[in-house]
Amino acid sequence: MLVTTELWQANLIALVSAFLAIKVLRPIAIYFNLVDIPTGRKQHVGNIPLIGGLSVYVGILVAILAAYPIHDKLFYLLVSASLILVAGLVDDLKQLGVWVRILIQAIACLIMIKGTGIYVESLGDLLGMGEIHLGQWGIPFTVFGVIGLVNATNMSDGIDGLAGSLVLVAILGVFVFESVSGNYRLFDFLLLMAVALVPYLLTNLAIISKRKIFLGDAGSMFIGFILAWVLIELSQGGPSGLDKAMEPISVLWCVALPVIDTFIVIIKRLKAGRSPFHPDRSHFHHMLQDQGFGPRKTLLVMLIISLLLVALGGLMQLIWPAASASVFVLVTLGYLYWVKRRGWSVTAKNLKQADAP
Repeated sequence: MLVTTELWQANLIALVSAFLAIKVLRPIAIYFNLVDIPTGRKQHVGNIPLIGGLSVYVGILVAILAAYPIHDKLFYLLVSASLILVAGLVDDLKQLGVWVRILIQAIACLIMIKGTGIYVESLGDLLGMGEIHLGQWGIPFTVFGVIGLVNATNMSDGIDGLAGSLVLVAILGVFVFESVSGNYRLFDFLLLMAVALVPYLLTNLAIISKRKIFLGDAGSMFIGFILAWVLIELSQGGPSGLDKAMEPISVLWCVALPVIDTFIVIIKRLKAGRSPFHPDRSHFHHMLQDQGFGPRKTLLVMLIISLLLVALGGLMQLIWPAASASVFVLVTLGYLYWVKRRGWSVTAKNLKQADAP
């Protein structure tokens, strides 16, 4: 971890760089038509610049270059995350096909695995019967898991502030589980990421300016990818496996709400005979809005639930770690039951709104 003075300097650099990036990139985005246009599914007013992710990227990159030595793991993380960001930018401008995006995400994962040797080799003691090792099967498992979290983060970007705020909750969750273990690895990097998100969130939520910006696919995929690899590093302890800061099951508690919601949404779409990647209004935040919650109340409810899930995971790790995975499954099944009670299928209204031009 950086010493205190350097830590403050790095975070100040990230904050200022991200703010300046928003100012500089806004007219550029408008000029190149890097904007989100309202549709039946996207219920916002006006064309909104898709530069939130770029501002976060600039904030993190400038601070790292100014304050951190670039070791191998950090180098490969920046290279692979930059690939994800560029793919997202192209998608924001020209709409890449789903499978093209997934292929690029898989390539970025393989770059990380090949360059750092880090992947999910252990699932921990999930069943209280000893540690589960995946061996080389951990490589495809890791690629699948990272792609899953990247797209879960992307899918959660449905109302102002949601995706970025859920990442902040995940970062807070990491601190909770690191407190349980007493091993505060990557604290400085996670704090840097959180600070770089602040200018985007303040602008996106119209707190400091009425001229909003959105993350875009570039931003949601970028922060999802960074978060995924930080969680893998912390739960696996690096290539040696000797410096684990949290248990593998704790990773799921950090990102519980977006992962569970995306899992259920995919099931609903497949049951409706549609692609799991076909957008609609069947996410949890859409369901809350359909019940009359405004965007801010929906955001607040989802953040409270996310924080409660992190707290539940931390409590399980303290009092009954062997049951943590079982409780997570029970929470997922509970949400599944609630969704079925509310109406299982993707409704005709949702499909009409999703397909509207």
